[in-house]
Amino acid sequence: MDTVKQRRMKDRVDSHLRRTARRMVQFQTFDETLHYMIDSFFQQFQCDYVSIATLENRKLSIRVTRGESSCLDASFPLDMGDCLPQLFDEPLCSFDVIRGKDGCALLTRIQEERFQTWFTIPIRREDGNRLGLCVIGFRSFVPLVLDGSKMFEEFGKDIATAFDVALQKEAEHQKVQGLEWLRENAYLFGYPIERIVEKIVERAGKGTGAYAAVVYLYDEPSQRLLIQPPVYGPCQPQSVIRLNGESGLQAHFPYLERSGGPEISIPLVYLSKMIGLLHVIHADNAEFSSEDLEQLQFLASHVSTLIENAKLYTNEKESNARMEAFMNHQQDLVKQTLVDQGFGGITDLLAKMMNSSVLLFDRFMHLSARHMLAKDEPIQEAILEAVERDKKSLMKFVQSEYWLTEPGSFQLGLWRVVAGGDSVGYLGLVIPNERLDLVLRMTVNHALSVYATQFVKQKLVLDVHEQVKDGFFNQLFVERIADEAKILEYAHLLNWDITQPHCIAIFSFEFDKTQAEHRSSNILEDEAKKNRIWELIRDQCARKEPSLFLTRSDGHYIAIVPKERVLRDNDFWKSFYERIERLIRTETDHVFLHIGISQETKKLKDYHFGYKQAQKTLTLLCNRFPQQGYMTFNQLGSYSVLYQVGDPVAVHLFIDTYLGSLLKHGNGKNQDLLDTLRVYLQTNGNIKETANLLFIHRSSMKYRLEKIRQIVELDIDDADQRFHLMLAFRLYDLFGASAGTRESGARNDG
Repeated sequence: MDTVKQRRMKDRVDSHLRRTARRMVQFQTFDETLHYMIDSFFQQFQCDYVSIATLENRKLSIRVTRGESSCLDASFPLDMGDCLPQLFDEPLCSFDVIRGKDGCALLTRIQEERFQTWFTIPIRREDGNRLGLCVIGFRSFVPLVLDGSKMFEEFGKDIATAFDVALQKEAEHQKVQGLEWLRENAYLFGYPIERIVEKIVERAGKGTGAYAAVVYLYDEPSQRLLIQPPVYGPCQPQSVIRLNGESGLQAHFPYLERSGGPEISIPLVYLSKMIGLLHVIHADNAEFSSEDLEQLQFLASHVSTLIENAKLYTNEKESNARMEAFMNHQQDLVKQTLVDQGFGGITDLLAKMMNSSVLLFDRFMHLSARHMLAKDEPIQEAILEAVERDKKSLMKFVQSEYWLTEPGSFQLGLWRVVAGGDSVGYLGLVIPNERLDLVLRMTVNHALSVYATQFVKQKLVLDVHEQVKDGFFNQLFVERIADEAKILEYAHLLNWDITQPHCIAIFSFEFDKTQAEHRSSNILEDEAKKNRIWELIRDQCARKEPSLFLTRSDGHYIAIVPKERVLRDNDFWKSFYERIERLIRTETDHVFLHIGISQETKKLKDYHFGYKQAQKTLTLLCNRFPQQGYMTFNQLGSYSVLYQVGDPVAVHLFIDTYLGSLLKHGNGKNQDLLDTLRVYLQTNGNIKETANLLFIHRSSMKYRLEKIRQIVELDIDDADQRFHLMLAFRLYDLFGASAGTRESGARNDG
């Protein structure tokens, strides 16, 4: 080709390239720009093949092509490392001498395609950043421009500029479309979250050409991502994804906010807190571009608020519905107290309201009512065992709410049912603590009030019944029964054969005043504590010993025990005392329990004598033998004979004659001399043994004896006088005991 023709061709090519570069910046989309460029080349120069490949994550992929080249097209995508770096830095053509072209995958494919003339034009920005490559091929020899390297290089930069402009316009167009979409869907307040998610996944899928799109919502308590229907596209993604604290999202979503792969995952963030995840998937492992990533990030940044508002609206709507249901159930619970005298109906209704198993215990932690869901039936025994194990701690727990947890098995919440400031029972719910939101806690609090009312109703009925029963027993214990027929009639109503032999047992509860918790208590506080202990005993006996009758008379706590029950167990009184003492220990460790027991009754009038026998036995037990705990009238020995003395004046005169001077000495405060005389008489006048028992020196013992002789003015070594003094002591124990005598008796017996 001569110089003139070559110059004309060069001018023609240059003019076309400039015109093409100018036109390319006018297009709105990247694809429009690419198609215009190859179409213009193809038509202007009758090329056999034109293609544009773009670089994405160091991979060269065909974006648009014109003409036939099966061998070349099939080689894409190509790794950038498999191609000559020279390809991406300067224009090359079939007339150039290229070193190492045999090791270049792209040039090898061009040679295999048998193009006689070909050109490669690098597409680079001014800063040298590589965007891709343009390949032009002719199957015949075409000496187009042999020295146009500079021209093609500049054209490559023009194409890069056009690319940037087109990509920017496309991104802006996508944003505009996104803004239009947001404008159209920004006021979806009141729409269900399913409708909003449907629009979001549709926009994400269509906007990126994805095969599928899905939204996950984050459940913070369980640290899980839960799929939120509907899903865009024909796919079935994992419905639940449990996040690991260490690996987090990255372990499940490798393309988290990354392009260049078959997936893209974008966190949905509201007020710096993740509320979910937008996830899109390409078909056939096609790759998402950086533009797709930018578009999804833009979408996610705006739809997070829509989703959060929808969740809040849904939660508010559900809360209102639950609150309305709560108000209705509140009325139902109150109505249940009118139609149900027990706790079964209330418990069944509460279990339905809470959708959990319900257990109701009385004040002593005995199960009063329950409603177990089918799923909790297998763990019912384990729950009751846990309650029994922690019963003592629970009853002393000062807070109103107490939780028992068996990891992997159950969580049991226990609430104290309070009426008039006192605990009357305990409500148990088998429910996870975190499930108790505001509405459920309001339901629990209302149920506690309803249960308290029901407990009070039952207690009022029981108190009336006990008062009537106590009045009946008061009439039974009098010396002369006014109306025996009425007594027999009431006993029949109690299903009690009063004519059968019975024993009367009277209880005594004395607090250890050396303990701080009882030292400062007054009489009213002590009585309240004793009443609570008695209610505990009464409840236990009603369950374990239904044949016993328990009552109160003249301030005494009384049990009437059938003789038949005593005969069935040779050690009945021993085991009975031990059971009652263990029961009291669950309430307090600082109470002295004593039980005085009468002889058996054989007829109605014997109940009065049995009552008196139990009283005197208890008095002697507390004063003289406190360490024994319980004693029957038959164990009193000579005391039982002395008890029959009928003239109280003669008894007190006898005591005063022999012990009066000693009792009055030192204004009645010189207890040591009285104790010394008692022990001296018990040891038959053995000075050494008496001194040892009293823990005093022998010389001190002799001094005390001399002092006693002077005060009583009797020969304490005379056998008759000793008998009279011993008799006076026994009468004093039965009829003249004072509060201080108990302590001296305890020391003597020790």
